[in-house]
Amino acid sequence: MNNEEIIKKASLSFENSFSEKNYYNLQTQDENHLDLIIKRLTLSPGKKILDLGTGSGYLAFPIAKLDKSYSIIGIDIVKETISRNNNEAIKKGLENLQFVVYDGIELPFEDNYFDIIISRYALHHF
Repeated sequence: MNNEEIIKKASLSFENSFSEKNYYNLQTQDENHLDLIIKRLTLSPGKKILDLGTGSGYLAFPIAKLDKSYSIIGIDIVKETISRNNNEAIKKGLENLQFVVYDGIELPFEDNYFDIIISRYALHHF
């Protein structure tokens, strides 16, 4: 199986998990854990932040709410989840937050574009 096939298979698997009612959120949401992660980040106004393997936007949404001057992009290989996240960001009026689908191999951004890269529950997939 080549990289493209592996990524496609993983994407379908994740999409099925995300589409189950609250499955992903029940697996990964813990307010205390989230607070600990955010408190450890070195954030200052105007930072460009990449949430790599964003999934449901567990980190991206609360960080976007903290300061409207942050520019946050969450990327993932799961197209439907990215679409749902973008709709949710619009509903919440988070103009500093967007979600982008990527192929799992090439990041669709210039080198050194981001000030901070965050990831949660995703690195073991790379």
